[in-house]
Amino acid sequence: MGRSTGAAPPPAATTYRVRYALAGAAGVRHAEVTVVPGYSQEGDIPAILAARLTGRPADARRIVLLAVAEV
Repeated sequence: MGRSTGAAPPPAATTYRVRYALAGAAGVRHAEVTVVPGYSQEGDIPAILAARLTGRPADARRIVLLAVAEV
């Protein structure tokens, strides 16, 4: 019989609440971003936001993360 080691499997996805600014634009924006292990990670959040805003993940350099918190 298999015995559990007590370690939980990694989550299928992690959602982050993000505060960010867009270079060249006034104001602070808010979003929720979900990352899926094997496809994306926390470091990909600027590219994910850029893709949503402009359709071009390469615009990630325009995204300035102000706060990132796991939901």
